Amino acid sequence: MSSIVSTFFNKLRNKMNILTKGGTTTINGVSYQGSNIRIENGILTIDGKRPSQVMDHNISIQVNGDVESIDAGSGRVTVAGNATNISTGSGNVKCGDADGNVQTGSGNITCKNIKGSVRTGSGNISCESQNDI
Repeated sequence: MSSIVSTFFNKLRNKMNILTKGGTTTINGVSYQGSNIRIENGILTIDGKRPSQVMDHNISIQVNGDVESIDAGSGRVTVAGNATNISTGSGNVKCGDADGNVQTGSGNITCKNIKGSVRTGSGNISCESQNDI
């Protein structure tokens, strides 16, 4: 892989925004409480505070509760609840009901019901029902 492509994917991997409606968010096996969770250049902030540094590797996100939005460069996203919008550059997405759009550039999408649009560049889509807004 060229250094330009490698740098691009490393930047995607280290960027993420999550707006929760309460509950617990687990990132790479560590659980956090907060409503505004962000990773920028590998630095994790929760509600504006820096609890720790996130390692430079694939990010795994699990939210136990409802989510307003998740925008992740890459990583597996699991929401044990409902979501409004989820977007990831690459990685599998799994959630309950989605009131808005769900998309991933590369990965599988599994949700109960999706009221908005659903899209994956390469992967499978599995849902009980999908209604375009």
